Amino acid sequence: MAEEQVPEENQEDDSLPFPTARVVKILRSEIKDKQIRGEVKSAMNIWLGDLLKKIAKEMGNSQYATVGIADFQRATRAYDMIEDIVKDEERLLTSTEKLKQDADHIQREMQRFFNTIKTKKD
Repeated sequence: MAEEQVPEENQEDDSLPFPTARVVKILRSEIKDKQIRGEVKSAMNIWLGDLLKKIAKEMGNSQYATVGIADFQRATRAYDMIEDIVKDEERLLTSTEKLKQDADHIQREMQRFFNTIKTKKD
């Protein structure tokens, strides 16, 4: 009897923290018209498991006997803030560029002013 070939997404690997098929489904929902290599699927699965462990460890630091939604929110706050930090970076870079332009303008105005004073002295 010939064994039926099962697609890679449907095979479960007990060494991975999550069902591969679910991870691949989520990846495919965001990555269109591209093939996703097996190593990427496994690496994503492992990375998600490591992230879950970090969050669980942080929630375990709760002073209370039960872990509640407040503990979850506290543990995930840093990850939720990443998008805000990126937006802040863009805002700060834009602001510093504007400050540089303003400083250049002020410098040109000062040079023009002092050149005018010097030429009137002569």
